[in-house]
Amino acid sequence: MKKSMNKSLTITVASAALALLTAWAPARANEVLRFQVYLDEKPIGEHSFRIADGGDTTRVSSRAAFDVDFLFINAYRYRHSSTEVFRDGCLAEIDASTDDNGKQFTVAGSAVGDAFRIESKDGTERATGCVKTFAYWDPSFLDQRRLLNPQTGDLEAVQVSSKGSDRIEVEDGRELPAQRYALSTDELTIDVWYNDDLGWVGLESDTGKGRRIIYKRM
Repeated sequence: MKKSMNKSLTITVASAALALLTAWAPARANEVLRFQVYLDEKPIGEHSFRIADGGDTTRVSSRAAFDVDFLFINAYRYRHSSTEVFRDGCLAEIDASTDDNGKQFTVAGSAVGDAFRIESKDGTERATGCVKTFAYWDPSFLDQRRLLNPQTGDLEAVQVSSKGSDRIEVEDGRELPAQRYALSTDELTIDVWYNDDLGWVGLESDTGKGRRIIYKRM
């Protein structure tokens, strides 16, 4: 996302939260998750995730398109697409491109031996251990202490705290019971919700400029 919107939805999990998270199944094989995205109360676009599970390998294609209009003028335009391949739960490949209101970003990466090679506009980096992105569709990603930002290619430190049981409204107006988690980085605060049956159902984040980005499951 936009640098101010995107300073990545990054997180790390507390051990108390893990006991609950591991009880939730990730998205099912060949499932498509769609979210209506709002800036405050105004719909600005959609973000979808197509998940293909091949046993020990999972391929996830993500597409986001946001447009913010002001006085009939398109004041902000965001497009993002990525393909991520996970093998045994760890990132094996990534190919992502982003148009952040005219600023272009590309990220490419692949597993090389026991490391993961990341190429972005800032150069090449090698990460060791199991690398994961912000794979909200699979709650097991919350056990990571750092996550790869698919827009910038940065590996970011992450934190999370459990906020307990809550209710959240999805796009069709229903309210669902969910577990809520507060996620934080150096610059952003994000809330994310998981339902026992549907998994990831909502997300809300500040933008760093006094406004809120809201995802509602469709």
